[in-house]
Amino acid sequence: MGELVRVARLASGELAIGRTLPGRGAWLCNGSKRCLDNAARHGAFARALRASVVRAEADCLRVHLGWMGVSDGRSAIADDRVG
Repeated sequence: MGELVRVARLASGELAIGRTLPGRGAWLCNGSKRCLDNAARHGAFARALRASVVRAEADCLRVHLGWMGVSDGRSAIADDRVG
């Protein structure tokens, strides 16, 4: 099984990736676009971070992880709120 990646909400409200960042965090499968899409679609970020996460924040994670534009043509997130 692959290593996990931690997503944390910074004091500024921005999402960032880092194992040692302070604050609440959510763990994702490393290298798995599907894991990120499922977490966003099912509200896992909102539950883990105890705050709403807008689509743009999830898209920023995709860009940071190099997954933007890698898709089957469908949007994984139907509206602005992903959790």
